[in-house]
Amino acid sequence: MAHLNYYLDLCVDTYVVHNKAVLLRLHEKYNRWGAPGGHIDPGEDVNEAALREVWEEVGLKVELVGPASWVKSDNDSNKDLVPPLFVNRHKITDCHDHSAFIFVAKADSRDINPQLEEDVVSAAKCIWVTREELIVLKEKNDRLGHDTFRYAMAALDLVRE
Repeated sequence: MAHLNYYLDLCVDTYVVHNKAVLLRLHEKYNRWGAPGGHIDPGEDVNEAALREVWEEVGLKVELVGPASWVKSDNDSNKDLVPPLFVNRHKITDCHDHSAFIFVAKADSRDINPQLEEDVVSAAKCIWVTREELIVLKEKNDRLGHDTFRYAMAALDLVRE
């Protein structure tokens, strides 16, 4: 989805974990490693956006995982949303920022199968990395930023399969 606001857009990123490895995607526009994610569409809550972006970009059905202290307690009038592990605000241009809700999810497989034609090329640039491989990637690759490293490590800590 295109920018909804001139100054600030709300976005989601979802760090997907399967079998002690986290999924990273090389962002085609910024040439940096990150998680599947994108803008929150009108009418979506943050959980719906996180699940949709993962499905569209990599074709995985995932289950969002809340922080260790979170307890779901739905009732007739309230549906608890899975809270993000992190929330940030980062600069895109001199006059435009994104505020990102950073989620963690677990997947049942590693089979990448993007659902949108525009994501087929970027899906070829997806890798699953273990904790040890993530450390090596950080040491040898300037395309893995500090925050992405921190979020990916936190996802691996949270989902201990």
